[in-house]
Parts: sequence; C-alpha cells; structure tokens
Amino acid sequence: MNYRIIYRKQDLGLRISSLYQQQQLAVGILDSTNADDLMATIEWYLVNMSTVVYVITTEHRLEECNLAVKYPDVTFIVFKNSVTTGEYINAFGNECFATYFLVVRTDCSLIAFEGDKLMAIMEDKSHPAVITPVMVSGQGEVMPTVRAPYIKGKQIDPLSFMPDMESDNAVLNLYPLMGIGLYDRALFQRLRAFDSLILGEFFQMLDYGTRCHLMGNSIVTTRALAFVFPMRISIIEDRSECEGVNRFYTKALSVRKLAGKNVVSKWKPYVDKDVFSDEVKKKLVNLQKTDFFSLVENWKINHQ
Repeated sequence: MNYRIIYRKQDLGLRISSLYQQQQLAVGILDSTNADDLMATIEWYLVNMSTVVYVITTEHRLEECNLAVKYPDVTFIVFKNSVTTGEYINAFGNECFATYFLVVRTDCSLIAFEGDKLMAIMEDKSHPAVITPVMVSGQGEVMPTVRAPYIKGKQIDPLSFMPDMESDNAVLNLYPLMGIGLYDRALFQRLRAFDSLILGEFFQMLDYGTRCHLMGNSIVTTRALAFVFPMRISIIEDRSECEGVNRFYTKALSVRKLAGKNVVSKWKPYVDKDVFSDEVKKKLVNLQKTDFFSLVENWKINHQ
C-alpha cells in the first residue's frame, strides 16, 4: 500500500467497522490543481454536504498546508508521490466503506446534486455502475462529455455527444470522464476497479468503462448531477498511446461473440501476452456478456 490514512477526529477511538456500516455516501476530493483550490473545495463540501469528506492528496501538499490540523473533520488519503487518477480513486474506493462514493476534483464546482433522483437511479434493480455528470464550461456552456464506442481502423476512438438537457432521462455513457461521478462501491470492487498499470488517464477510464459494459453493466449521464469548470472552455483528453495501452486493447477486443459463444483471438498489433493468457483466456472469455463490436453496433445515442 503506497498511501497512508489520517482519519477525521470523529473516527478516533471508534470501531471503524461499526461506524462505516451507517454510511450511505462519501465524497472524495481529488487534489488536481493548487493549494488554494483544494482548501476552498474542502470548505465548500464541509459546509454544503452532510456526509463524510475524504481528500486524496500527496505528502507534499499535506505538509505544505498543514491540512490535517486545519481540517480535523476530513479524512486524508495521502500518497508519497503523485500517481494516476485511477489509483487515487481505487484508494478512495477501498477506504471509504460507503454504499456510494462521489468523486470530485478541485478544478470544478458542484452545481447540481439532486439526491432523490440520483438515489432512485442507483436503487433501481438494473442500476448503473457509475452516474457521470453534466459538465459546464466557465462560459456557461454544456460540454459534449457523453462518449459512445467506436472503432477507427485498429484503434478505439470514442465519439462525443451532448448530454440530454431536455429531460431527466439518463443517457448511456461509455466511461467516466476524468473519473468524476457517483459510483456504486460494491460494483466498483466487483469490476476490479481501475487498472493502475495503464498510465494514461483516458485509457484508464476507457478501460474501466469498457469492462463495465462488456460485463453487462452500464454507465449513465444525467443532469441531476452537474459540475462547472470555471477555468475551462472545453475538456480535451490526451488520447495518445501510453504505457499499458496494450493491456486495455487486449481486454477490450480479444473476445468476440460468435453464434452466441465467446471466442478468443488476439487483436494485433495491441497485444499484452500476460493479460491475454492470465485474464482473457482464463476469466474474461467466461464472464463477458457481449463484445466491443456489438457495443458499437447496438449503442443507442439517446440525444445528440
């Protein structure tokens, strides 16, 4: 474990297991910008959300700002050095012990959290693994953050669409952009969380979302959850290849459903031999409910 935990003062002296049994929601703040933004974000969530607040940060930031002393009502998950977004969220998912957890960042502000509607979605029998938010630019424009599966040549290159702002309907989304969203914790753990060996955020998020859909689960976007990014006019993902990209492609494209049966074949040139033999052939071939090619063919774009 490459992080340590500083528990909020209410947790000291209490049996953690009995305490956390009562939690429905935990908020995790990813320290993604500067110290001032982090402290402003912590203070906002402490005042406006009646839930346990976690901050996922580094030793440097903790010491620089004396955070544990300033905010005794916050639990800190502290990494020695910066790691990937997925690894931060994995640690939060491991430690929060809540039924649902909300991942937020210091470069955005929560402007819609309609708890009744969000819980109604999450408590439905076929509920999604993640509810992803509507994202609004600093100029007040809704950004096209709904993704749909698409294959261009040998590469997966998701298409972008606008969320549905006309109704309360949740629309399908391929993955949680930037990791932001409301997660079902038990399902997150069952899907084996984010792959920390994929080092690019885009492919890390895409890998989790793809696995989620291939296993028969879903990810959705609804206007009941929304954030504004005051300093952004758009969100541009770095889709360039990264270390671990072969892990993603091997998991995503090595299983084809033919005549109702899952068949394994390598998707060249993107092959990770260890993943192919240890995960695809031994596990995924028996677990996948569909394949990526069927996702592309059957995906419903609810709103464009």
